[in-house]
Amino acid sequence: MAKVKANRVAVYVFRKRAGGIEFLQLQRADNVESYPASWQTVYGGILKGETAVDAAQRELHEETGLTPKNFYQVEYLESFYNQQRDRVVLMPVFAAEVVGNASVQLNEEHDDFRWVALADVAAHFVWRAQRQAIEIIQSDIIAGLPSAALLKIPAHDDSAAPSNSRVNKRRSSV
Repeated sequence: MAKVKANRVAVYVFRKRAGGIEFLQLQRADNVESYPASWQTVYGGILKGETAVDAAQRELHEETGLTPKNFYQVEYLESFYNQQRDRVVLMPVFAAEVVGNASVQLNEEHDDFRWVALADVAAHFVWRAQRQAIEIIQSDIIAGLPSAALLKIPAHDDSAAPSNSRVNKRRSSV
């Protein structure tokens, strides 16, 4: 029987620019075990003793070097079946708004990044769960529904965040 695991998080990074809303995608390095060279959002594991919120903020910092202007929990769980491990995976989803000119600094897990315009999400986010998460973020949080204020997570002190080697890479919007 397949086990159910909820030990990972997903973080969708977005920014507001004059041309509209853009979502960040990271390209996995060729040498990583899972989905090498694929374009994804920020994903990561929850460490023992860590909350999902803490894991999401840590993974955001580790993978991108970004500090969010606003951070939200999203009323959505990403889920999928991992055939290799015979496991159903559930992930709490978070949204991180960053300033329009935020500088992305990738860690060794990623080779590249790009900003994808909201109108182009369907063409660039290949997994249905990712597109659904972005749709909810756009309709509930970005559009400013009353629930957005309730879903906002207070600022996090990341002065204790671990430092990783980063490579500055710059891509234009898609």
